Amino acid sequence: MSEQVLRDTLISAKNGDPLVREDFITSHKAFIARVSSKACGRYLTWENDDELSIALLAFNEAINNFDPHGGASFYSFVQMVIRRRLVDHFRKEGKNQHLSLSPMDPEDEELSRYELDTSLEQYQENENQEFFAQVLEHFVRVLCDYNVTLDDLFKVSPKHGERKQTLTRAALALSNSPELMGKLQTHRLLPIKELELLTGIKRKALEKGRKYLIALALILSKPDFYPLKNFMQIPEEPTERV
Repeated sequence: MSEQVLRDTLISAKNGDPLVREDFITSHKAFIARVSSKACGRYLTWENDDELSIALLAFNEAINNFDPHGGASFYSFVQMVIRRRLVDHFRKEGKNQHLSLSPMDPEDEELSRYELDTSLEQYQENENQEFFAQVLEHFVRVLCDYNVTLDDLFKVSPKHGERKQTLTRAALALSNSPELMGKLQTHRLLPIKELELLTGIKRKALEKGRKYLIALALILSKPDFYPLKNFMQIPEEPTERV
């Protein structure tokens, strides 16, 4: 979405066009889920997690409060609003009861924000350790079907930036191709010939990175493995690609 289209859409939504607002929010549900999952440190689903309902309301609030003529980034602004509303939610749930809820002096605001951030991070870490372990255990079981182990990944993970970028590009292309992912999951073999034609990456490089490519493609194509993106140091896609 171009800056001009985004600005016009926000102005229409703020001026009371319910259809424009509804369409805009609906088209950004994947963005809202991605931002919320990152803020909470775990993969969230619309069917099971109240945090996404809170984030949806925060997105609607951001539309009301954002100044389309101010020159700031809407996406940066909405991420801040979502995060703050999620923090409020955790506090109300009693996760940060030791923090003062009373109005603060301006000079104490930065310290309070630091304490709030620290408390939230500790809560997230404690809550998600078990969840992450379960995801990793599931991932290890799936990798076994492809004759890949976690030790293999540590050994074959590229050490040089250029090679890592090349293999990441190949994994993205593979994960975005339903046909090639179908072949991978059916035959448990990397479709090297097709991937070479699709990406232009030499067969030798693909064969050498086979196990790493399989692991990355599985993570990128399966929402259940979203928490492992940081574990595998997969670069985040630009936040404004929604």
